[in-house]
Amino acid sequence: MKNYLLFMFCSCRCIKCKSQNLDYFKFIASDGFDEVHHTCKACKTHFNHLDGDIYDYCKECNYNL
Repeated sequence: MKNYLLFMFCSCRCIKCKSQNLDYFKFIASDGFDEVHHTCKACKTHFNHLDGDIYDYCKECNYNL
């Protein structure tokens, strides 16, 4: 049996301006699963790409617009 290395690559775009110039914020969510939020460096939108939520304030990432 061959061993394969799997790499996770996020090719997200900003849900507001579609830029790929993003900061990534990884954390453990309240349900115990790994979660990632992004902040767009171009338009400063902070968002969760899986849920499509946009935040002005995010206590998990300590983000404040």
